Amino acid sequence: MYITLKGVVLSETPVGDYDKYMTFLTDRGKISVYGNGVKRLKSPNFVATQLYSYSEMTLSERAGKYYVREASLIESFFGMRGSIEGIALAGYIAEVAADIALEGEGSPELLRLVLNCFHLISEGKKPLSQIKAVFELRAVCDAGFTPDIIGCHGCGKHDLKVYYFDAEGGYFMCEDCFSRSHEVFESELRSQNEFEGIYAGTRLILILSPDVYIAMRYVIFSRPERIFAFELRGDALDSFASVCEKYLICHMEKNYRTLDFYKSMTEKP
Repeated sequence: MYITLKGVVLSETPVGDYDKYMTFLTDRGKISVYGNGVKRLKSPNFVATQLYSYSEMTLSERAGKYYVREASLIESFFGMRGSIEGIALAGYIAEVAADIALEGEGSPELLRLVLNCFHLISEGKKPLSQIKAVFELRAVCDAGFTPDIIGCHGCGKHDLKVYYFDAEGGYFMCEDCFSRSHEVFESELRSQNEFEGIYAGTRLILILSPDVYIAMRYVIFSRPERIFAFELRGDALDSFASVCEKYLICHMEKNYRTLDFYKSMTEKP
């Protein structure tokens, strides 16, 4: 039995000198694929089975396992390899996507998101921090953790000067409702670090400016082809990136080694 699928290679594990296992993300979900001899430079499948390549593969299935029969390259995203920061971000995106995707369960939106991110990294058309943040927010939504960002969880107001976002609960509150519900004084709230957030008991509260709140709403509700069509700069972009990262980490409940590596490549001295 043969099937032909289009997808992106998210990870690879060498087997001996010339073979490898691959995690292949398709619109039908992720599948584990064995590439026999694909690491040989003379293999006709060498290029199409490279890490982060978008390819069409014809696979044979035997005893519930998949093997590469033929593979043709659609897009290599070669430009990503032009900077260590770009390839580090690609590694983080791939690790999160592999974590979220399920075997045998369709993931067309996640596949499209990964491909869009790889394209933007390759072309250098958006800041890496914006690409990363948009991916994190849409990916965690794809995993079933879409935040409620329509109105204040307490009173329903939405046109505010400052927003208090409960990362665990996935909702935000106005300053009055937050102060009443957590019995904290206004002076204490304003003394906290905007990027790190504050804790109310064990709950992480992230402080959002109107620009960051609007950007989050835009990314959550936009059509897939428009999710990157906005601009943030300076502190607003830094805050947006911080919020999206913390929200994903909170709900995936794990630390990613590829995120640590990306940060080590991009953190300012």
